[in-house]
Amino acid sequence: MAYTYNSQLLPQTINTPAAHALLSTAMASTTNYDGTQAVGTAMALVFTAGSNGSQLPKLRVRYSSTDGAAASGATNATVVRIFLNNGNANTTAANNIFFGEVGVLAATMSQTASLAQPTDFDFGLLVLPAGWRVYAGLTTAIGGTNCALAVSMPGGGDF
Repeated sequence: MAYTYNSQLLPQTINTPAAHALLSTAMASTTNYDGTQAVGTAMALVFTAGSNGSQLPKLRVRYSSTDGAAASGATNATVVRIFLNNGNANTTAANNIFFGEVGVLAATMSQTASLAQPTDFDFGLLVLPAGWRVYAGLTTAIGGTNCALAVSMPGGGDF
């Protein structure tokens, strides 16, 4: 809960760190901009705001692997679409807000070389009301073998 003094927001401490999710397949093209794709490997619930609300400074996307298996092969370029949800069913378009997107370049996965650097989407200091959610979805399947994108919210969490 925010405490105010003379209309100035006092600093708050993040008590619970933000979670993360893995994405690997593509959303149906008809749901790319409304966030109504069912949650699975194409659309993932990345974060749910706690009972006192939450602060999210950025979203980070980086290559990973599925189920702890070794990722290999060439991946496809894709776009991660970000949706804010009011805490109700994301399958209803009126509950979602298209918030932005992050382009991810194709890469060749290797066990002997470092992966591409993560890509960040800056939220500023987005504060979500209690129960609101952040979803992320892919426009194109990642490709490769056992390849996925890890989506996280570093530096964010519940008040």
